[in-house]
Amino acid sequence: MKKFLIFALLSILLFSCEHSSEKQVNISTWHLLSLNGFKLWLPPNWHFQQEQGIDSFVGRIIAPTDTLAFEISSMGYANHLLLSEQEYIKTNDWQRGCDFCDRERTYSNAPNIKVKISIHKPTAKQKSKFPKADYIADMLTKDSTVYIPIEIPAEIKDHNFNEESKRDFIVKTVWPKNPSKGITGIYYQSKSSTLNFQLSGSNLSKQDQDLALQMFKTIVIKIK
Repeated sequence: MKKFLIFALLSILLFSCEHSSEKQVNISTWHLLSLNGFKLWLPPNWHFQQEQGIDSFVGRIIAPTDTLAFEISSMGYANHLLLSEQEYIKTNDWQRGCDFCDRERTYSNAPNIKVKISIHKPTAKQKSKFPKADYIADMLTKDSTVYIPIEIPAEIKDHNFNEESKRDFIVKTVWPKNPSKGITGIYYQSKSSTLNFQLSGSNLSKQDQDLALQMFKTIVIKIK
């Protein structure tokens, strides 16, 4: 009876799909995998394979036709996976190759010149001037404003992202818009320490992508 209730509760959880691309699956035949640091439920014929790590606990989840790799690290060594749009903007990588931006970073160190950056979606007029721009950075100084177009890399645009804040973790889920062409993965970052975790695979089949996204929802990080 207890096992039936667990399966029933998991079914309710998994059938409440957060992602429209996911297909509902029957998880009553799934099996529990409990490891050092985390646990999750695996679909039939999926199994765990341990790997040799140095400063992290690493391993693989082996599916019949695909493989996902995981890493959990108390020192923050787990891969952050693909950056979302907002994460990319925060890195300031879009400033590379921008002469004005370089000068402004130099000027911002001067006591009499301050630079304020405001980032937003382009207006219709700005989109006409910068057709490839996904965002516009307004670089404001005391005397002038310069508009810098920001183009999000194609790899980021080719993926869906779901980011949420849980009690102990920030959680990011990534999956490609075109199945079999990209990263399907999940990343956990602790709010109170350097602990992080990632589980991901590349170019998964549509069936395995659907199963992986459902599997991600069963993950529980063990906090000591």
